[in-house]
Amino acid sequence: MLVITLLMVYISYVTHILPYPEANPLVYTRYGPIIGLTQFSRNKREYMSFRGIPYAKPPLGNLRFKAPEPVEPWTFAINATRDAPYCIQKNYFFANPRVEGSEDCLYLNIYIPKTENNHLLPVMIFIHWGGFFAGRGSSDTIGPEYIMDKDVILVTFNYRLGVFGFFSTLDDAAPGNFGLKDQTMALKFVYENIECFGGDKNRITLSGQSAGSGSVSLHLISPLSKGLFQQAISQSGAALNLWAKPINALQPNITAALAVFTGCTNYLGNNIKLVNCLREVEATALAETADKFKYFSIEPLTPYTIVTEITSDSNPNPFLTKDPLEYLQAGEFMKIPWIIGTTQDEGILRVSQLTRQPEILKTLNANFSSLIPQILGLQLSVGLNTSQLYQNIINFYLGGDAFVDVSNPRSIQGFIDLYSDRAFIYGIYQSIVLQSRKGHKPIWVYNFDYKGRFTYGDLFAATPNNINFKWGVSHCDDLLYLFRSPALFPDLDEAMDLHMSDSLLALWTNFIIYGDPDPLQVIKWRSQSLDNTDHVKNIDLIVLNITGSYDTNIIEYKIQNGFNAERIQFWIHQNLAENFPELS
Repeated sequence: MLVITLLMVYISYVTHILPYPEANPLVYTRYGPIIGLTQFSRNKREYMSFRGIPYAKPPLGNLRFKAPEPVEPWTFAINATRDAPYCIQKNYFFANPRVEGSEDCLYLNIYIPKTENNHLLPVMIFIHWGGFFAGRGSSDTIGPEYIMDKDVILVTFNYRLGVFGFFSTLDDAAPGNFGLKDQTMALKFVYENIECFGGDKNRITLSGQSAGSGSVSLHLISPLSKGLFQQAISQSGAALNLWAKPINALQPNITAALAVFTGCTNYLGNNIKLVNCLREVEATALAETADKFKYFSIEPLTPYTIVTEITSDSNPNPFLTKDPLEYLQAGEFMKIPWIIGTTQDEGILRVSQLTRQPEILKTLNANFSSLIPQILGLQLSVGLNTSQLYQNIINFYLGGDAFVDVSNPRSIQGFIDLYSDRAFIYGIYQSIVLQSRKGHKPIWVYNFDYKGRFTYGDLFAATPNNINFKWGVSHCDDLLYLFRSPALFPDLDEAMDLHMSDSLLALWTNFIIYGDPDPLQVIKWRSQSLDNTDHVKNIDLIVLNITGSYDTNIIEYKIQNGFNAERIQFWIHQNLAENFPELS
């Protein structure tokens, strides 16, 4: 009788999903059964939704500031019919920032399109944006409705943010990188269980945007992530962006300040006791400490950063043990098919708020020479004496003016270009060139310059005020055409926006399904498959420029050689700590 029972359980496991049209489909995983929902895509295709699946133990109490631990087998069916709590955050990008979310937040969502195909489907795992201090993978911001029209399984998830995900004492008390280790735990959960949902664990594409994009790039490097995915998509972020690089030198000061802010100063000098004290601090109060680091507006966006770790008995599986640049220069990374690119005006992320809020702009312009080096993190590149680099920047981007003139479109655009290059474009260029020179191929590079009806720039401005300027394509704007985001935007309704969505989805899902975004060469988008890798130059890069706007009824795909050549050369010619010989 026992043998028969075990056989029935096994049959239930390998058949994965009960047949349609179940309103509440049931899946058997390695950890136990999960109950989901049947829902409908944008084009009314049925799909199964499993939201709020725990992939690790709740990181509460003594598990705060520790690597995630595997979830325990479930003794009853998990009800995965609603979005789970997202991680504690204070989203400074938008109006009225407030602490919200939960510390018990390590959950993922799996969406499966209905198909008559009995083969296992390819999988897209998406890591959300948010600067490692905000954002979430829930269906109201990263909605599955568009992708569910394709034969692709989508997985989204939450991971620890801010102090909870990235505080570090640089030793065994709190090694750091907990948010990245959460991500790896989610990848392992998907790899081990996705076949139960009809997914192919050998056809997983890891994708992400902004901090999620930088995370993807870091997963290509981290030994912890090796073998857990086979392709990658990075939208607006890379491991060599300054915000994605380890900054160990700052951590002792941050730790000391945090001890003061939380009343744990008695334990300074004993990190184990200090971290135990921090574990007793109420979660919202701990999250609010980020405000105490601010010196202007919302700067710094977060004081808690990625670090390099030391391998030890207490920390046997570090995420990074050396700087990403060292891994890349040594060729120690996954050389798998990779799409990476940018939006045309990434810098709108900050410039929209800095210029559209009058009091902030007034303070910025009155203190330009002191605030700009801080906002751009110039000390990270040249040490304490930033004056020469600052002056070079002012001359190149702002025509010599040490202020932003909102009555002059060239001044605003120069400021946008400056922030775009410093925060995103130059680090992405560095990553593409170095990885190409180390034999990484194929790599597809793009620039997204389609202007739709909606834009994240208005959200980042955090004000209804505007200025007389024709805003371009902001950081995050490409997400509008890949994911439904009802918490942030109305549904797309302009004909060209819908066409852009169909086109971008086709490129992304072609890549996920076939390993090539343009397999029939309809738009002639070719990869960087360079053989003479010792001499990769900017002009060698093949870039797909996606242009157009909803009000002109035009969408164009232009292939160009080179990537923001003049602006890239400016940074290459500066004496920066992050510059390396392979760039020259």
